[in-house]
Parts: sequence; C-alpha cells; structure tokens
Amino acid sequence: MEKMMPKFPTERVIDPIYDEGFKLIFGREDVSERLILDLLNSIFVNDPELGNIVNVRFTNTEKPNETIGGKGIRYDIRCTTSTGHHFIVEMQKAEQIHFMERCVYYVSRDTAEQGFKGRNDDCEEWDFSLMPVVGLFFTNFHIRELSEKPLVYGRLVDEETGQPMGDYQRYVFIQLPCFRKSEEDCDTQIDKWIYNIKNMGNTQTVAFKTQSDIFDYLHSVSNVAALDKNERDLYEAALMRARDYNAQMKTARIRGHEQGFAMGIAEGRAEGRAEGRAEGRAEGIAESLALTAKKMLEKGFDIATVADITGLSEEDIARLKD
Repeated sequence: MEKMMPKFPTERVIDPIYDEGFKLIFGREDVSERLILDLLNSIFVNDPELGNIVNVRFTNTEKPNETIGGKGIRYDIRCTTSTGHHFIVEMQKAEQIHFMERCVYYVSRDTAEQGFKGRNDDCEEWDFSLMPVVGLFFTNFHIRELSEKPLVYGRLVDEETGQPMGDYQRYVFIQLPCFRKSEEDCDTQIDKWIYNIKNMGNTQTVAFKTQSDIFDYLHSVSNVAALDKNERDLYEAALMRARDYNAQMKTARIRGHEQGFAMGIAEGRAEGRAEGRAEGRAEGIAESLALTAKKMLEKGFDIATVADITGLSEEDIARLKD
C-alpha cells in the first residue's frame, strides 16, 4: 500500500507578527511603499489631517545615544509622508511591563530631535516649529492601560472639553487579539489589513488577494521564496530566536507551576501540622480549665467565682455542675 505523504503549503508566507517579518513586508525601500501607504490611509481614512497621504519616504530607523552610556533606539519602520508627518511604525509580539512608556519615549525622541542649535540652511534660528509625529503600534497582546478595542487613537486633549491640543504627537494602537472578525465580516479596508496581519502566519495565505490589487501585491511581497538569500536568512534566524524564546518561556512556566505546586503541598502539610498542634494545645487547655472548674464547684465555690477565675462562661460551668 502506497504511503500517504503529509501535505504542506506550496508556498510560505511571511508572518508579520514577528519584527523581522513585519519589516520585510512594510519597511523595504522600493518594495513596501505601496503597502505602508495603503495601510496608513486606511487607518486614518476619516481623519482630514492624516488620511490623504499621497506618498511615503522611508527614513533612518537608527537613533543614537543621547548621552555617553545612554540607550539608543532602533525603530521597526520610520517614514515621512506627503502630509508632512513623521510616522513611527512598530510591531510588538510579546507583552512588556512598561510598553506604554516605551511608546511615549519613542515618539518623544523623534519630536525632540527635530530641534537644532544655531541657524538652518536659510539662516533662520529654530523657533520650536515641529513636524507632527505619529506613533503606530501593533501589539499581539492587550495593553493594560487601554480599552479592549482593536483600534485606539490617542493625542493631547483638553480634559474638560476633549478638544485636541495641537497635532504634535499622535498615537494609534492596533491590538490584534481584540480584533475578532472573521474573513467574511471584514467590510472596511482597515478590517482587511488587521485580519491579514493577525492571521497570515497561521493561514499561510493572504486574504482578499483576488478582490484587491493591494492585497494581491501583499501576497507577492510576503512570499518567502521571493526573498533574496540575505533577507531569507534574517527572517529564518528571527523565527528561530522567537521559537527558542517561546520554548524557554513555556519550560519556565511549567517548572514554575511544578515548583509552586510542590511548595503548596509542603506549606499545606506544615500548616496542617501547626494547626494540629495548636488545636491539641487548645483542647488540652480547655479540658484542664473544665477539670479545675469542676473541682472548685465540688469545694463549694459559686458559679460566678469559678467563672471569674477560670475564664469559662457561667453557662459552661453550669453544665459542668449538672
């Protein structure tokens, strides 16, 4: 009988949930501009200030240390647009304790570094004129400080009126686990983008590619076989690191559970022995007091006196007398 061979997908698709995969899809110069442009316009489709982007230009993702011994930054994607905005686009797969603070820091660094000393090429001194900076953060987890919505938009506002206070720093958080629509339920362009970013790695295909040129192009860009050797090696190494990390974390959780269970049993036994000793002492004291009270009654002491000396209630002493 002929042995049945397992079926594998005819092609592999890049998983954008991993940093390296996300950058290969959305951050390659002369390859990804169409994709990041459509993604940004779909996110800000109802925003008159941000929703009419005509073109994007990738810029340096490296931010050097601010001080000696300080920490530099390497953004996933950084670009400027025809609207004059700076965009920082990040994918975060694993949850971090101070993730929100990190987002604020990233946007603030880009804002602060627009300043300069002296004069510019037009011999003008800097007067704090800033280009708006927008931080776009994809997360594969729910951010604790935010509501459980797939898309959360943030900016500086007047707390009382909700009126925006300028356009200098904007934030958008795309929380992938909070997006629960099926492929059939995706009506808008941003729905389709989020669905693909969340599911491409698992389905090993790109949804809506037969309905839309942009998703057909996404399919061609995300084909692992279409990567050059260096890009493919970087992607495979990123996957290996992520799998090793996940395996280590899983092992740590299992061992932590086992150790906690063992400690719980040991503590429970110790507590049981301690409680048993305490209960035994209490019972012994109670029996001794009862015996003393009974002898006092036999000697002719009245119930009130016995109660005062032994600390027993008069009701308990009366029952001893009977």
